Amino acid sequence: LVSATVPFSRQVLWPYLLEFVTPIQFTNALTPLCKSLMFLAMKKQEEGENASLIRYDLNANLPSPYALTTRLLVSGQSSAFRNGRGTAALRLLHVLRCNVHPALDQLWSKKVPLLVEYLEG
Repeated sequence: LVSATVPFSRQVLWPYLLEFVTPIQFTNALTPLCKSLMFLAMKKQEEGENASLIRYDLNANLPSPYALTTRLLVSGQSSAFRNGRGTAALRLLHVLRCNVHPALDQLWSKKVPLLVEYLEG
């Protein structure tokens, strides 16, 4: 709610919320966390910051692209997760696909939405 309604929240929350995606103790918060991050990333993309959503050189505490990918793929592997965790994780992964690896853009722009559709159905 804060990420969508409070002005200037993007400057405060992005990219620091990414630090909470990979630690296992925050698993129960993953659904709202992924939704907030997805909203923030989409807003940044609308502002023209698509290529450099995650600046690893400026944020030493951020999880690596590999850790983010692994965590989000594992969280998104099943619709059995409560509160839509799987679809929220995959949607975030879809938004961050260029920052994970530039070569994944074309492949994941096709495959991840199909997987989300499957999990929702």
